Amino acid sequence: MKFVYEGYLEGKKVKGEVEANTKQEVIKKLKEEGIAPVKIEELKRKISLSFKKEKPSDEDLAFILLQIDTYLKSGFQLTKALEIVSSQTEDKNLSAGLLKIKTAIESGKSVSQAFKESKLFPEFFSLMLESAQTGENLEMIFKITSDYLLSVSSIKNKVISALIYPAVILIFSVISVFVATNYVIPKIISVLQSFGKEPPLITKAILIFAKIFNFLIFLTPILIIAYFFKDRFIKKEVFDKHLLKIPIVGKLILYFNLSRFAKVLSLSLKSNTPIQNALTYAINSIGNSYLRQQLMPLIEDVSKGSNISKSIRKVKELPTLFITLLETGESSGELEKMLDTIANVYDSLIERIIDRWMKLIEPIMMLIIGAVIGIIILSVILPIMDISTTAKLK
Repeated sequence: MKFVYEGYLEGKKVKGEVEANTKQEVIKKLKEEGIAPVKIEELKRKISLSFKKEKPSDEDLAFILLQIDTYLKSGFQLTKALEIVSSQTEDKNLSAGLLKIKTAIESGKSVSQAFKESKLFPEFFSLMLESAQTGENLEMIFKITSDYLLSVSSIKNKVISALIYPAVILIFSVISVFVATNYVIPKIISVLQSFGKEPPLITKAILIFAKIFNFLIFLTPILIIAYFFKDRFIKKEVFDKHLLKIPIVGKLILYFNLSRFAKVLSLSLKSNTPIQNALTYAINSIGNSYLRQQLMPLIEDVSKGSNISKSIRKVKELPTLFITLLETGESSGELEKMLDTIANVYDSLIERIIDRWMKLIEPIMMLIIGAVIGIIILSVILPIMDISTTAKLK
């Protein structure tokens, strides 16, 4: 959840947004930054009907960070690198955002604060920049974050690509059924009735199906609107918990978030971020709010001296494989390397699930569509044959 706050920092009034699960967590975060909050409110998500691209894609951001890293390694100052990359970026919003970061740094703000205020990059990235004490560390953070965003983008693209074919087939089927049941069949029945004939049983069944089908089409926009307003009626954690229980989809969501957790934790540790902060970044990077909520106590447990693998066992939703690999990495002293392995394992599992179901979905959908079209054709041909027979007899 996002919260908006107003408060005071060193006597000056400040305002901003914070990602957290509760108001208490917001207060804790603000106090750590030296801000005395006077007002905290949950930010309600606005419904936007605009088709304008609001945020750059992970792939765009990865390319930007890779370019900046290249210029830094070539000896350019960060502000100069930002200026050059901004001039080479075609996306006007992204270009303007990079110039704002440059201006903020030149005005005296820290690198992490400048990137954080731009709201272009993931929150964990700007937080990691706080731990970068040297230019070498700064370069490494740009590079490993770029690699992370590219891997996330790759997985997202594979999921989207896997859904395109079934979506196209489904849309084609819906249009075909709608036209046949609402225009073609009623006209044929009208002609049939003019001859004093009753439509065949299969045609009557199709007409009953058409009423149900039309109701579902009418219901679809209502369900879409309800989805956008769901946060006002259902807690996001409750909704996300049920998402994890959906066959196949739930598994994909879980694996994607575990991979993201492992990647962010790994790159945070590689940038010499303290373990408690690294866990905070990794947990906050998780998209599923229920899973994020379940992992939050891990931060406090580790701050008290507990092992990550020991504390993480309390979360029932996590697979045994994930916990075992994490435990192995922690006990062997090679946690960073094992986290990379975990990310690769779950990325591979996601690809395997997508490939397996794509192989099954294609023939299943073709069979279903073939059966539906066959029934519709029969419901059209039988009345036509009946009309033809009646006409010949007359």
